[in-house]
This record gives sequence, C-alpha cells and structure tokens, in this order.
Amino acid sequence: MQRVTTWKTLVREAIERLPRTFTLRDILNQRDYFAKHYPNNRFIDAKIRQSLQILRDQGFIRFAKPGVYERTSAEQPAFSPFFDPSVADGFVSRSQIARVTVETWAEQNLYCLNCDADELGALPPNTQVADLECLRCQSRYQLKSKNGRFGDIVVGAAYEPLMEAMKKREVPDYVLVEYDTRFSIVVFASAIPGRHIAEDCVIPRKALGAAARRAGWRGCNLNLGRLKAYRVSIVEPAGRNPLDVRGDWKRID
Repeated sequence: MQRVTTWKTLVREAIERLPRTFTLRDILNQRDYFAKHYPNNRFIDAKIRQSLQILRDQGFIRFAKPGVYERTSAEQPAFSPFFDPSVADGFVSRSQIARVTVETWAEQNLYCLNCDADELGALPPNTQVADLECLRCQSRYQLKSKNGRFGDIVVGAAYEPLMEAMKKREVPDYVLVEYDTRFSIVVFASAIPGRHIAEDCVIPRKALGAAARRAGWRGCNLNLGRLKAYRVSIVEPAGRNPLDVRGDWKRID
C-alpha cells in the first residue's frame, strides 16, 4: 500500500518553501500541491486552515497579524487539544462529522506508541478495522471517540472483519478519544493494546434488515471496561509527555 504523507507534514513542507513571514494566501495558492497527495479531499482549504492552527498551537508558527504568519525555530511539536469542526463542513450525519473531526485531530496530534515516530497517517476511507497507521513501523490504530466520557461498552465497527483480524492476530491498537464540543477540545484520550482485545470482549449486534441501505451488515459493541488494567492515558486532560506514555505502554504485559 502506498504510504500517505500526513497533512501536518505537507503543510510544514509548504511553509518551509516560503519566506519566514508569509500569508494565508501564500499557503492556499499551493492547493494543487495538496490535491496531488489527497485528490479525493473536497475540503482542502479547511484542512490547510486547521493545520495552520495546529502548527501554531505546537509552536512551529505564530500569528503575526490577521492573515499573516511567521515561521519559528521550534523543532519539537507541542500537544494541541483543540480541534476544528469546520473540517467536517459539508457532512450532515453527526457520526460522520465526529469521525472526520476526530481523525483530523488525531492525525495532527497523536504519535506511534510502538516506535518513536511523532505522527500517524490516516488510512484510506473505508479501510476495515483501522483508521490510522504509523508511517515508520506500520502499526495500526482504531479510533473511537465520544462527546463526553465512555462507559464500559464502546460501539465497535463491522463484526466479521474484526473477528477475521483476531484470527490473524492483527487487531489494531485502540485509541479512545473523549471530547467536548462546547469548547472544541479533546479532554481525555487513552489507548488499549489490540492484542488484549479478545473475542469475549466483542458483543455482536443484529444484522441490518433487507430494507436497509447496507442490508446484512452487522456491527458490534466492545466491552472495554474489563480491560482497564491495560489502558494507557495519553491526554488527562493535558497532553502527557510521549516518553512517559510510551514507557507505560511498553510495561503492559
């Protein structure tokens, strides 16, 4: 599978080709460069604007004045808990809006837990079982998100592909993101190793009826409450030091 460069990397590369002080128009004028990497994305301007906001929060650029930015000398990214709902403009379904918004935030802020890569790339739409992949070690992650706090039972995805992944021992690591839409902020995030999500944690749901658009499709729920001992905090509510998070991750049996 072709590896996809993340939005954060693309926007940083575009910024580095510009003078130290640049304008929003300078970045938007490079739409063709971004479209080459994401030809099916209909919201390139929104993704660019959000990437600029994230890079500002992470200290790579600063806002000099409206529409004008300045590149800084920062090298290490800082965590940004904020997400931009505008990246989901054009979507109507609440679940789709949440998916696009949280996946974009995760791509901008999360990092690999299994190696020292500082970012994850979004997998192509409709990829089964997983949402994100480390571009270095190819570890995969499934994102689950909620406006508020999760209970013990979390809504899963398609039942059969998950069962097949279990048979192959290819269950991705799960990242649970809890956010607050009132302030467009991620409050908590944690991860559970996929190897600990066993078949007895999966609760199959009833298949969709013949009249449904996806007739026969069957989803599932996940009982993750029983896996609290294997849950590693990433955001609580401020972002934790990645070295501490990876250290806790490695100590899990």
